[in-house]
Amino acid sequence: MRLRPPVPALLALAIMAAPLHARETVHTVTVPMQLELGRPFIDVTLTGPSGKAVPVHAWVDTGGGGVLLSAGLARQLGLEPTGKPLKDEGEELVPVATPQLRIGGERIALADIGAFVVKGAPTTLNRTDAAMQIPGHLLRGHVVTFDYPAHTFTVADKNGPKPEGTPVKAYIGESGMPIVWLAVAGRTEGFLLDTGGRYSMVSDAKLHDWMKQHPDWKHVAGAFGPANMLLRGENRLEMLRIGRMQWGPFAIGDAGAVSRPAGIYERWMSQMLGRPVIGSIGGNVLHDFRVTIDYPAGKVYLQRAPASPPMPLAMVGLTLGQADGDGYVVLGTHAGVQGIQAGDRLLEIDGHEVKGAPVGRVMRWLGGKPGDKHALAVLREGKPATVEATVRDVF
Repeated sequence: MRLRPPVPALLALAIMAAPLHARETVHTVTVPMQLELGRPFIDVTLTGPSGKAVPVHAWVDTGGGGVLLSAGLARQLGLEPTGKPLKDEGEELVPVATPQLRIGGERIALADIGAFVVKGAPTTLNRTDAAMQIPGHLLRGHVVTFDYPAHTFTVADKNGPKPEGTPVKAYIGESGMPIVWLAVAGRTEGFLLDTGGRYSMVSDAKLHDWMKQHPDWKHVAGAFGPANMLLRGENRLEMLRIGRMQWGPFAIGDAGAVSRPAGIYERWMSQMLGRPVIGSIGGNVLHDFRVTIDYPAGKVYLQRAPASPPMPLAMVGLTLGQADGDGYVVLGTHAGVQGIQAGDRLLEIDGHEVKGAPVGRVMRWLGGKPGDKHALAVLREGKPATVEATVRDVF
């Protein structure tokens, strides 16, 4: 089973030792931040070589590699290839010059990292409604705040006021990706701080150690809802509710995590990040926090809103994968699901066509209150069928 790590291997070369362009800086700018399955999105403006300004919806990913652009957006900006295409997990990535970026009308000084056009993405990226991925370290000359409870995103000058909040142990090395440390099951472990991750992820080996130590911690086979990232083999993963995590002075109870094959974090990611890590902290944990990353100082600050009680994940328990033509295929099902099987191609949910729909919208259509019914149209071995499926607490 091969599951792609948070940063594609071919993009790793684009993120090491990235200097800053000597361009304008910004004092402080704050813009609205939308959350989709725990992932932060903002609206920005890009300007290409022609000088044409294009409004763009983008997600900000502190665990991302290079700047990613849809093919349609690259055409709008007039971006031409600057090198030979790269291949990654079946996708063709074409290197281009990084366009100028404005957030809230302010031009932002950017780290000099690679930008790539995803040829197979004509309008949007990664089954979202965004045409751009902004890796957090693109802004590494600044102090960046993700205020999840207030739904705002702030970029501040490095010489501005001291960031608010409680400092927690952190490390930002040559990769530009922040590492933080949390205590779980009596040990302090390193994690990538990954705003681009909808759900927290942990090495399979470590997750199984915790399950043996704490058999009372709830777990389930498969990846569902925000933990379902449309990667191959996710029906063979596991989800675990971690009874207690301690992040600096903040106790976090029953946070969910999904497994990743052993070695992705311990070897590949640890080597790239410069410190040992066993997983990543994603949106399902970050949603209660105001997270400030002071890239120049290599520090992370936290402020916490009143903690939200962990909610059961209620949905029709399907683990989905990507099908050709922007469709979705069923990789596996929760034990309580009847009438749907692996290999079914999902066509409609309550009359809503799923082909081309962002994954966040599809997950909302599958959700609801336990006992709710949804009519699912599927294609099974070339034949259409309609199944009534029930929403249950799957995790």
